[in-house]
Amino acid sequence: MSQRIRPYQILYDMLRLTLELVERIVTEDEQIALKSFLRNALKVFKRTLHSADQGKPVVGFHFAFPVEILYAFDVVPFCIEAIPYLMASLTPDGAEYYYDRIVAFGSPYHSCTSQKGIMGMLLEGLVDFDLMVCPTAPCDNTIASYQFFSNYMKIPLLISDMPHYKTERGYQYYADQLSHQMNEIGEYLKQEPDLERFKAAIARNNQAHEYLMEINDMRRRIPSPIESIVGPLITATTILLPCTEEKIQIFKDIRDLMAKRIKKGESRIGSEQFRSIWPNITFFFDIGFYEWLDRELKMSLLMDCTNHYYYNPINLNQTDFEGIIQELAQQVMNYPMTRQSQHFLETIINDSLWAAKTYQADCAIFTAHLGCKQVASAVQLVREALRDELGIPMLTIECDIGDKRFASIETIKYELSEFVKTLL
Repeated sequence: MSQRIRPYQILYDMLRLTLELVERIVTEDEQIALKSFLRNALKVFKRTLHSADQGKPVVGFHFAFPVEILYAFDVVPFCIEAIPYLMASLTPDGAEYYYDRIVAFGSPYHSCTSQKGIMGMLLEGLVDFDLMVCPTAPCDNTIASYQFFSNYMKIPLLISDMPHYKTERGYQYYADQLSHQMNEIGEYLKQEPDLERFKAAIARNNQAHEYLMEINDMRRRIPSPIESIVGPLITATTILLPCTEEKIQIFKDIRDLMAKRIKKGESRIGSEQFRSIWPNITFFFDIGFYEWLDRELKMSLLMDCTNHYYYNPINLNQTDFEGIIQELAQQVMNYPMTRQSQHFLETIINDSLWAAKTYQADCAIFTAHLGCKQVASAVQLVREALRDELGIPMLTIECDIGDKRFASIETIKYELSEFVKTLL
């Protein structure tokens, strides 16, 4: 077992076992997207473990940080928020032991599990970070939790200050922050940033983004040509496999499957009676839930805030490095969740209205995640906007997206079933 990033080793083994199980019991023409994710994630995890065992610096990063910058250096990128939630998806008890470990240590029970998982793992000595990087976004949980890494665990932490205003002045300010942070990373690691590698990482993300735009365009079709599980798979791919050829392959496989079905006049497996958008994030602790949503509830999950990108690819034809950084800054400030959580509430309201219109949704499902207090404050405003402007209802589910003990999957399924019976 890799001694420097043991959670990756655990998850590598679980990905391998899950793929073996899926390939044995699922027919060849089903769960194609899930199979593609598992196969490609295994390649990335194996490569990451090898790099860590070679002694390369392990750099923990917040999911709202532009990981392209880390690809300018010879490091092992480690997404803090992704690991506990992938563990919740693949193992019976997820990261619950580590949540409880850090709560017993003194962290508030209502802070975000996306960070609490790694906090508990650090107390158990499972990860050896050389450096951490994060922005001051998208929420107070981020800033509060990362103080634990810096102040208690004594991990060097570099922070980029993200402004609230999405204006030219705001984008320029954050571009300057990213340029400064790239220099800081280089100084700390004693490495010179490789700008060609940096641009190559952006190019790979650009290519994946082109496929995603096609995917989202095809998701507008009625009935939907793709299963609901594709939403969380896109989210997991984005934050776990950034800037990789494997990310491109997964998105291409999903695009090709959808295009094939559309050409044949086919829809997703399971009939569609209801179409839903999810203004916040979806659940990670039960991947079987999405099969139930499609087959039993006959509801398509068309998008959530973490798998629909409200930005364009970066123009790499320009020779000016500052121009590339400026476009990257603008992109980062409109990352999924960062866009809706870090800015003023009008953004999540307008994005919800746009998504409901664009995808011709019959309803919205809002997960009031325990850690997303700033987004939960928008629940009633989003509900009223959808009702008054589009005439569609919204269900709110109070939950923890990474911890099944707060609201069990049985409770969630019951609430959704009653919502369909009474309001749809």
